[in-house]
Amino acid sequence: MERNDIPFPQADDFEKIISLINIEDEAKLLDKQFLSFVLENVTDRQVMYYLSAAMYLGLIDREKHFTEKGSYIRNLSQTRQRIELIRLIISDKVFGTVYVTEKVYGVKLEKEEVIDIIKDVYPNYSDELYDRRYQTVKKWLLWIDDNLSK
Repeated sequence: MERNDIPFPQADDFEKIISLINIEDEAKLLDKQFLSFVLENVTDRQVMYYLSAAMYLGLIDREKHFTEKGSYIRNLSQTRQRIELIRLIISDKVFGTVYVTEKVYGVKLEKEEVIDIIKDVYPNYSDELYDRRYQTVKKWLLWIDDNLSK
C-alpha cells in the first residue's frame, strides 16, 4: 500500500472500520451522530479515528466518499471483504513488517521493537503516540489472526 498523508491509525477495533465501509448511504459518512451509533456509541473523537483509519487504508477519501478501492471492497461478500482487507493491511510497511516477522519468520517482536518499526516510518510522533499506535498494530494483527482461523 502506498503511504498517504493520513496519520498512522489509532483505531483498535477493526470491525468498526468494516462497519463504516458497509454503510449503505455514503452521505451518512458526514453524519457524526449516525456514525457514533453505527460504531456502537463511540465519541465524536473516536468517530474521527475510525474515519481516519479508513482514509489511511484508502477506503474513504478526505471528502468522506468511498474511493474506488473502498467501493470495490464494499461490493464483495463478507468473506472476500475480509480477505481483501487483510491483504490491504499487510501491504502497509509497518503492519506488513510486523506481520511477516512474527508469522512468516516466527520471531515474536517486543513492544519496543514494534515501536521502532513505527518510528522508522513515522519519526516525528511523541512517545505517547507511539504507544497508542503500537496498540493499533497489535489489535489489527490480532483481527487478522482471528479472521484467518475462521
